[in-house]
Amino acid sequence: MKFSGLNRMLYIIQALVIGSVFLMIEAFNCSSNEKCHCVDFEGKYFANCNGLDLRSAPSFSDDVIGISLVNNDISEFPTSLPVGISYLDISKNSLREIRQNSLANYKFLRNLSVSENELKSIELGSLRKAGHLIHLDLSLNQELTIEVLVNISHDLKNSTSIRVLNLEYLQCTFGTSFIVKQYHIADLRHSLLEELNLASNRINSFEFGVFSMLPKTIKYLNVANNVLSYGYYLAEFGSLQNLVTLNISYQAFLHQVWVQTFVIRCNDTRDPCNSVKTDVVRNFTENPDTGEVMGTFSSFLLRPQNITIYFPPKMEVLYFHDNMYKLELQDFTLKSVDGPKLTHVHLQNNIIYSLTGPITGLSSVVHADLSNNFCSYISPKFFNDFQNMSFLDLSHNALGEIVENDVNGNIFRNLFKLKYLNLTRNRIVRLPDPIFRNLIHLKQLNLSYNSLSEFTIPINHMKELRSLDLSNNQISFLDQSTRDTLDILSRAKQIYVNLKANRLLCNCEHMDFVKWMRQSRNVNFVNFNEYTCSYMNSSRVSFSQIDRLLQHMEKRCASYTFTIVFMTSLIIVILTATFSRILYRYRWKLRYMYYVAREKYRDNVQGSGVMGSESSYYFDAFVSYADKDRGFVIDLVKSLEKEHNLKLCIHHRDFIPGTGIADNITNAIHYSKRTVCIMTSPFLESYWCMFELNMARMEAIYSREGENVLFLVVLEKNAMAKLPFSFIDLVESKSYLEFPENEDADESSAFRSKLGATLKSHDCEFRSQVTSSEQE
Repeated sequence: MKFSGLNRMLYIIQALVIGSVFLMIEAFNCSSNEKCHCVDFEGKYFANCNGLDLRSAPSFSDDVIGISLVNNDISEFPTSLPVGISYLDISKNSLREIRQNSLANYKFLRNLSVSENELKSIELGSLRKAGHLIHLDLSLNQELTIEVLVNISHDLKNSTSIRVLNLEYLQCTFGTSFIVKQYHIADLRHSLLEELNLASNRINSFEFGVFSMLPKTIKYLNVANNVLSYGYYLAEFGSLQNLVTLNISYQAFLHQVWVQTFVIRCNDTRDPCNSVKTDVVRNFTENPDTGEVMGTFSSFLLRPQNITIYFPPKMEVLYFHDNMYKLELQDFTLKSVDGPKLTHVHLQNNIIYSLTGPITGLSSVVHADLSNNFCSYISPKFFNDFQNMSFLDLSHNALGEIVENDVNGNIFRNLFKLKYLNLTRNRIVRLPDPIFRNLIHLKQLNLSYNSLSEFTIPINHMKELRSLDLSNNQISFLDQSTRDTLDILSRAKQIYVNLKANRLLCNCEHMDFVKWMRQSRNVNFVNFNEYTCSYMNSSRVSFSQIDRLLQHMEKRCASYTFTIVFMTSLIIVILTATFSRILYRYRWKLRYMYYVAREKYRDNVQGSGVMGSESSYYFDAFVSYADKDRGFVIDLVKSLEKEHNLKLCIHHRDFIPGTGIADNITNAIHYSKRTVCIMTSPFLESYWCMFELNMARMEAIYSREGENVLFLVVLEKNAMAKLPFSFIDLVESKSYLEFPENEDADESSAFRSKLGATLKSHDCEFRSQVTSSEQE
């Protein structure tokens, strides 16, 4: 294997650190300390003197180019190492300072690490002769302070080799916050620095102009674990033309940020250094390389409703996680010179309680992590500009209510290319059907650790679905439609479904579901043997013996099926028969009550008077008869109306045309003092005649408080023998009058006179007259 340049050196460094490598590579003695391990690789030696409790560096042969003195007790920087050394790691020692001449002999040094020492100063000029230095690590020297940047940047200002500068933890953990000024990094602006680590330095802000002054070659900028507040320096991010990754995670500043905060003019920066060169300070509105105006901040201040932030044109990854900012993502516009390049956004473990938006300029984002943010609201317009998103993690939030109320499926409607969606631990109780309506390319859907009692949403449009995680919910079964859809989707590929830790039921109603899980071929249930289900008595049984479980269920359900069907049928028959008997027994009462209630309603609507008084009856009597007896009735009615001044109602003359027969009959009985039924064989055989007889009977019982208003005229003696048994009381009370058998004129006249007098009398007189007439 052949290596060249920095790659070869890094490989050897790794070989030195990993102890197992020394078992495979022949060791040589290249140091005055025999405990140092030396490795020969293509004629070059690398010495590993880690953890030997050394107080000073041993001597090494001149052909050693890499030395590791990690985890010793060296207090003075070694000055007698081989002049051709290119790699030196002296981390975890007791160095207190680096003097001006400490590195004077190491002109070929490319990688230097003095991390985790006790450094308090690095003299100006210490790094001036290290012209080949590529990687410099000064991290974890907490009393060195960030002010060392002045000396470092001044020494490296003419270096064309430096690529990585690690200045993490140069400040004490607790103390006053720090502001990075222009003079700290002014001399670095012409270097080719690619990676700058300023994490964990209690940095509160950056003086306006710092980012514009950083080398344009910067690709990785780490300012994590500081206490950054919002300031004007945010407008300078766009000047980092080659920045690929920005890390601003683990910030500890806790406050809400509103749009109005950006328009407040406040300048609390002070310049403690008088040596800052005026020629390195430029207005941020001017491009330092071309002099081209990038946009004035005054126009930025005139737009309080929508804030535009210019992003580095090549920036791909943003780390903004584990911060203590409490904020709401509002209406922002993100722009870059060559269009958006940002692909990965890490915003997890913050306190972003609301995603309001819309945030425009993020159409290039494919990966977004918004998990564990205490978020309870997502606006339907927030994801409008995320059309290329393929990975979205919204787990560990509180989105249950907003998801349940999204009945039109507007939250995720624009995420057409989404492939992975994580909604774990969001307190979701119910999913509306359209919630995922446009996620046609979704491959993984994670809804675990919620409170779903059912999963019935349509998923037939998710043709690429491969994983569905519904574990740790309250689901008892999957309905037939969902099962059929999973079967169809799994024809071309395997689908993994996780239903672990749900409340699955092993009852007869859901036996088909249990069978389906057992028999499905392309639908694989994750950790299937760990599933359990509950019987009706709440006892639980494991799916590890699914075949035995199904046999037991089939046996139980088969014995119960016949019983359930038989008992259900018997109950239906009994209820039907009972209900039919009740209806038949009270059929006339029910009919009567229906018609009377309808008539009362009609009277109330029309403002009619209330029935019951003598003046409210329109007729003295309603005469009920069969059509075959019409001739007799007409003669009788004419005689009674003429001789006794009675007003009688007969159906062929007084019924209202266009009104239902039943309504006419009910009205006639209701508005007549008496009802006279002409009893003949045709009468008893007629449906409507019997209807009139029964309605008159109900009128007497329920509307006239038991008053005898029904009177029978027996025209045929054998008709009384055919009278239904329910009317036998009328016969026993002799509430009837027989027409004389002989066609004698005197007897007929007496009959009409008696009938007329009876119909004109009151109730008590009516009863006595009827009784006396029968006795006669």
